[in-house]
Amino acid sequence: MSSDADELRAKVQWDKGLISPEIFIDEGIYRQELKMLFGRAWLFLAHDSMIPNPGDFLNTYMGGDPVIVARQRDGSVKAYLNACRHRGMKVCRAEDGNARNFMCTYHGWTYDIAGNLVNVPSLDDAYHGELDTGKWGLVQVAQIDCYRGLWFATFDSAAPPLPDYLGDSTYYIDTWADRTPGGIEILPGAIKWVISGNWKIAAEQFAGDGYHGPITHASSLAVFNPDAVKQMRPGRQYASRQGHGASIDDSGDLALSRFADDPLYDYKQDREVRAREHLGEDRAKIRGNFTVFPNMSGLSGNANLRVWHPKGPNTFEIWSWTVVDKDAPDEVKKAQQLSSSFTEGAAGMVEVDDGENWNLMGQLLERGYQTRKMPWNYQMGLGWETDRDEKYPGRINATLYGETPQRGFYRRWLEFMTSDKWPVVDATREAAE
Repeated sequence: MSSDADELRAKVQWDKGLISPEIFIDEGIYRQELKMLFGRAWLFLAHDSMIPNPGDFLNTYMGGDPVIVARQRDGSVKAYLNACRHRGMKVCRAEDGNARNFMCTYHGWTYDIAGNLVNVPSLDDAYHGELDTGKWGLVQVAQIDCYRGLWFATFDSAAPPLPDYLGDSTYYIDTWADRTPGGIEILPGAIKWVISGNWKIAAEQFAGDGYHGPITHASSLAVFNPDAVKQMRPGRQYASRQGHGASIDDSGDLALSRFADDPLYDYKQDREVRAREHLGEDRAKIRGNFTVFPNMSGLSGNANLRVWHPKGPNTFEIWSWTVVDKDAPDEVKKAQQLSSSFTEGAAGMVEVDDGENWNLMGQLLERGYQTRKMPWNYQMGLGWETDRDEKYPGRINATLYGETPQRGFYRRWLEFMTSDKWPVVDATREAAE
């Protein structure tokens, strides 16, 4: 792999803030991503509230591969490929539901909720009783684990435990997943749509691109709050050595949300009091967009969680959900879902701005040649970061605008893409250097 690795390193000079757009459009790089990145990284699957009861399941993807996530009779969760072991047909085509088993509609092989093969038509006569059904269950993920009700899985048995993978990002995840003592709930009804672009563009934006807000969202933001587009708000950026990132809007001023007359304002005021008691003053003030490497993102201040599912080098699907406090009143949950859909849904006032950018970028790269050759600039804030911020863990940029999380994202992406084994981060060695 050395020559391919050298070529990729030339394309991703994260330390200089230079990224070749070829990594967003090249078919070979995309196929390599499916193996080297999505085949090994911990990927978000579901939240407890999405599969609360035994037999509950949902269909999702890990990279390009369809996966069923299912609650077991003992309360545990399993995940396995949604692909029959006979001819690879999907065994379940429903998005979610409750089931005892899944039957492939091609030849009838049937699997129970744990993925075990429990029925094969003509087993005794056509197979002469010689098929060992115990060896032909659905392919299980290598590891599955949960943090704050969020289930992640990996196909790599050598991957480190989930807590190590998440690292110091849990400090920031807790600001929305554990903001109140009751935790969160993800409301039913995923909004799904397709973008003609590359999934990494969206993931890197949510990792900490506050810079685009006043320009991209000028018209929509100004409708709700004219002051939101006048100047950079106080805040920071967080970048994890594991590739995670976030914008830290730590102003603590709810009036700086995109809803100047938010109908949920009264509830949120009380919620912030509880959050300060539960999380502490500094962490309770944190709100902003985030990415858990590689493809789980959200807007913690606006109750939105999403996954960027790759469908090719220049196509991805967005799956978006509304996140609410589990113990919030029902009328508040309904109002939050309506508010989130109105802004971050497929046709949301804010979302369409991002989608237009991502689609146009995808068009340029797909149709052009010269536009693929010029490096993109990721140098904002380069050299101004610190690993010793007085408040926040991780690598911190002291302003809300910068590209520290993006450089960290592509550094980690490059390590996965160029390492035959799991790319271990040696923090001690790096600190000494």
